[in-house]
Amino acid sequence: MKLIKKDPFQKYLISQDCFSIVVFSLLLFLHSCATKKDTDFIDVESKQVESSLGIDEKKFNKFKVEDDADESQKEKVSAKKVSKSHPSNEKALIKKDDSKLRDKEASPKEKSKDKKVVNAPSKPTSKKSPEKESSLDSDKMEEGSLKEDESIDPYPEVFSQYDRISKKIWPKAKPIIDIGEKFVFQVSYLGITAGHIQMETRKPVKIGGEKAYHFSAKLRSARYYSYIYTLDDSLDSYVTQTEFIPMKYVLAQRESSQTVDDLQLFDREELKTYHWYKRIKHGKLKEVELTKHIPRYFQDSFSALHFVRSLPLKKGDLYEFPIVTRGKIWILKLKVERTETIEVMDEDVSAIRINAETRFPGVLEKRGDILFWFSADEKKKLLKFEAQVKIGSVAGELVEYKAGEPL
Repeated sequence: MKLIKKDPFQKYLISQDCFSIVVFSLLLFLHSCATKKDTDFIDVESKQVESSLGIDEKKFNKFKVEDDADESQKEKVSAKKVSKSHPSNEKALIKKDDSKLRDKEASPKEKSKDKKVVNAPSKPTSKKSPEKESSLDSDKMEEGSLKEDESIDPYPEVFSQYDRISKKIWPKAKPIIDIGEKFVFQVSYLGITAGHIQMETRKPVKIGGEKAYHFSAKLRSARYYSYIYTLDDSLDSYVTQTEFIPMKYVLAQRESSQTVDDLQLFDREELKTYHWYKRIKHGKLKEVELTKHIPRYFQDSFSALHFVRSLPLKKGDLYEFPIVTRGKIWILKLKVERTETIEVMDEDVSAIRINAETRFPGVLEKRGDILFWFSADEKKKLLKFEAQVKIGSVAGELVEYKAGEPL
């Protein structure tokens, strides 16, 4: 794969308030250059973060992550079938020169069977979500049916406005969930390789008895400049299967100058987010704990990337929905610009180019644009991204890919 080379390397610090894995995470890599071991990612479990933050487990027990027994059984059965029909080379990641990727993809007819249409959020309920997903009839959802929390503050009117726009988008979403699917992106800043990001779709879990998708990302700076700055970060996002609404977000930053534990819980019954943040930097401790209202329809800063992938993405399409991160609301506006051919992993690939614009409500000046390229097929794999920052630009391209098993 060829990566665009531009200007000399320059150090830059991340802005945690911007949208998406690109703006939320990529700038963390701006301190170094790559080596062959840059994709040896670490694992930081959610339990470690929660323990560090001192979360009241009894109070927030409904956000406890548990294995999905049904999916575990399916996995065992699937493993037996694979061991009989496929050799051990299924374990290897597909590298740049691997041409077998196309063979693993299903035909258009087969792919269409794997797609699921998510339900848009309806009235808050404590009942267990149904096992099967179905399309939402948005006409049945009245605009004035939003829940209000009279014990603290009424549901913000601006959120009702967001909901009216978003509820037209959610029924269009058809999540692409391939368990075990992995992406590795090489990230550059000012033309110099700064690190790698690994994104993975993990097996489903249960949170409070409700089935949830599990998306993870690992961020690693290059070891060549480890004497300047090192970084090993882990991120997990859990999203409801029925509505594709975030339930839990966990970020662990392990860097040479600081450690950060960041937990965000999203209560869809109370329409609130609970956020805990702990940072130790240069020996100084900073802790934040807050509770804020949230809209009924939203994504977190990482699940948004998967949600975009689930949309039709036809030329000229416009989408707009909220991103909730650390109690703040950002508005993401997407425009599907065109389909073009780009080079990825030494191959010419037809790709959908999308312009993503982020704004903070009440601020007239936009925060910035991010360009994404998704494959122009039914899998809509993320292939490439570019983002302008205060000094220069960040770019990333797919360098490794492993296909997953459709859920």
